[in-house]
Amino acid sequence: MQRRRLLLALGAVAVAAVIALTTASVVWRMAKRAVVTQVLTPQEKTVDLGTLVTEVRELNRLETASMSVMHVGRVTQSYNLVPDALAGDEIMFLAKGDVIAGFDLSKLRRQDVWRSPDGTVNLRLPPPEVLVTRVDNKESHVIARKTGVFRRADVDLETRARQHAEENIRGEALKKGVLAMASTNGEKKLAELLHTLGFEKVRFISAQAPYVAR
Repeated sequence: MQRRRLLLALGAVAVAAVIALTTASVVWRMAKRAVVTQVLTPQEKTVDLGTLVTEVRELNRLETASMSVMHVGRVTQSYNLVPDALAGDEIMFLAKGDVIAGFDLSKLRRQDVWRSPDGTVNLRLPPPEVLVTRVDNKESHVIARKTGVFRRADVDLETRARQHAEENIRGEALKKGVLAMASTNGEKKLAELLHTLGFEKVRFISAQAPYVAR
């Protein structure tokens, strides 16, 4: 009888020890995770030191065409007498952006709009132009970065790669005819607007055509 009680007591002690070890293991893991999160993982904070409106302008833009462009570019720094593996710096950047084109209606003069005897509304629009070129920060990122063994990475190289990408995104949109698209769409939209206002005939005059006094 005493032996049985002894075995039961030993069993209870063993179970309690297993539970204690399991609990200690769980607590250790949780504590370790907390230490890694609080101590070893950098905590990032964004602090607004001040925001100030410096200028307010009236916008007279008519946006009539948008084009999305993707560009992959590379910016490198090297020395003539030192191999790039030792002192070079290179970054490859993928950028996605948008180019918006249209008209700056603040350039429209009173003499650029007139009505012919037959009732036709004549409109001389200013030349279409690129109004906005922007790089999508969420969709753009560094593909690869190579820095020489004895070289400290240039912290401004990504900024220059982004600027280079923005210029090329604008240039590619111009090559693909974003201005011609803006001109066609602008004339169509303005003609529809004038038709709703009761003007049946609308004629657009080329911006390059010489002005004839009436």
